[in-house]
Amino acid sequence: MRALLMLPPLCLLLSCDSQTRPPSGPAVLPEHTSCSGRPLGPGTHDRTLTHQERTRNYRLHVPPGYDPTRPTPVVLAFHGFGSNEKEMGVLTHLSEESNAQGFLVVYARGLAAADLGQEPDPSFGAAGAWNAGVCCGPARDVQVDDVGFVDTLLAELDTQVCLDTKRVYATGFSNGGFFSYRLACERSGQFAAIAPVAGVESATPCSPTRPVPVMHFHGSEDRTIEEQGGTAFFLTGPYPSVTDTVARWVARDGCTGEPRTTFQNGDSTCVSWESCAQGATVTRCGVQGGGHTWPGGPEIPGLGYTTKDLDATREMWRFFAAHPRP
Repeated sequence: MRALLMLPPLCLLLSCDSQTRPPSGPAVLPEHTSCSGRPLGPGTHDRTLTHQERTRNYRLHVPPGYDPTRPTPVVLAFHGFGSNEKEMGVLTHLSEESNAQGFLVVYARGLAAADLGQEPDPSFGAAGAWNAGVCCGPARDVQVDDVGFVDTLLAELDTQVCLDTKRVYATGFSNGGFFSYRLACERSGQFAAIAPVAGVESATPCSPTRPVPVMHFHGSEDRTIEEQGGTAFFLTGPYPSVTDTVARWVARDGCTGEPRTTFQNGDSTCVSWESCAQGATVTRCGVQGGGHTWPGGPEIPGLGYTTKDLDATREMWRFFAAHPRP
């Protein structure tokens, strides 16, 4: 997990851009009752596509029980700043959960300075990033159209495997978590639900066209993306607190009433607003003493405490499975 150890690039957290895209996008992928002629079968496939004349990389994991005729859910997982698609798989164990539960996983790779024809910053090396709002790196600085890349990725994926297009989900760590929020803001017609880890919302404006279920994970002692919000040298502006981020989605999703505790184990607690429009739910999972880490994942030296009382991967899949797109 070499790149994840790079503490200063707190951009492990967000994805940034100061000029925002409108929330409109391409037509939502068509729904399928069955499929034929999709060429990819079970296994892990390293693939490329071309978007805006750049080669983009992603890794697709297809579980062993996959039926090429049956529409299958997919989780898109976005790595943190300085990481890559392979490390994201190690961090999250999403492929193992995929094998057990029967969903597809896509680990996409963000662009680094060298991919953009720039001289790499010695501090960050070949650090890939996502353009998500106020961070990070060259992806933000040159306004990489990462949302458009995801559109292209999903369109290609729909020709390679049998997608259940009403069950397309996004998660991400740090920078990838920020990017998951951006997708909920700008592609709410395509993504059924999101589950960011250690990243908050930083894309503006945020105008989803429907209530999007959100499950947010954060450690109380995260010193990279702090729970109370703040600023950092690698950002183009301040980032909001977890409380403010969650409150925005409680309001957008039309939730009413008080949250109830839906998970409690040791140092980890989840509370949920369940009376929301169109069956949406907003859940906040906190880890007391948790660092800039993936709950239930491997320990990352220098980034704080990793709880074993909460398995973010398992809990987010349960959340996703309960929330197909209406």
